[in-house]
Amino acid sequence: MTTAPHNERHALLEELDLLRARRRELEWSLISDDHRPHDFGEHGATTALRDEIDWVDRRIRDLVHQVWEAGRPDGDTSERVGLYSVVTLRFPDGSSETLQVTRFPDEDVPAVTPESPLGRALLGAQPGDEITWKAPDGRLRARVERVRRPA
Repeated sequence: MTTAPHNERHALLEELDLLRARRRELEWSLISDDHRPHDFGEHGATTALRDEIDWVDRRIRDLVHQVWEAGRPDGDTSERVGLYSVVTLRFPDGSSETLQVTRFPDEDVPAVTPESPLGRALLGAQPGDEITWKAPDGRLRARVERVRRPA
């Protein structure tokens, strides 16, 4: 017999797959030569594509968090990164940085939003995981050293 949390998680994973496929389609449409604006009137279509990509990104982020929550049994104390986690990263050059995944930055701890490329890479990660994300200087990577969940 299938449990309700399993059904919920399965439905979330199906929606996540569909959204990721839709995002790839939208991104392809945005970068293909056929959809590049050639005159001012075509900028509206490009803006609409970007707006939809932004919406899909936000929904994917929310679903990743919901999948993580749905997969946790009550009282789970796993060290997976979720919203408001404080994470220590170790970079290939040996340096490290501690930051918090949050929608509301705190002056005491450097913050990253769950919508950012680094925030999306962190959600669901656990100590020992290697993560990569796109940055202005190219793809970056780091190892998750430590995760502290909010109390």
